[in-house]
Amino acid sequence: MPTDLWIYERRDNADREALGNAALNMCRAYRAREGIRSARFYWHQTEIVVLLVEGDLNGFTAPADANYARVAFELADLARRTMYMRLTDPREGQETYHLAGR
Repeated sequence: MPTDLWIYERRDNADREALGNAALNMCRAYRAREGIRSARFYWHQTEIVVLLVEGDLNGFTAPADANYARVAFELADLARRTMYMRLTDPREGQETYHLAGR
């Protein structure tokens, strides 16, 4: 099961409460997508929000709806994404490797 990890750093003029609410709304938008099992956010210190989303690959590649687009822009107005990673377990990584003809 793939896991996506995003790290966002608060913009200087952004309110911390608004950032927390935007991260929560982003998690709710992800959980509304079919194939997503879990979407949570965590505070790291006072300036950084970490989003952790787990689900089937189809849940990540499904077309975005209007609500997801709205909350994505809301979060982008309050913070800049400094890091993104997609983590997969070894079995899925090996399957992808074999699908590539290796």
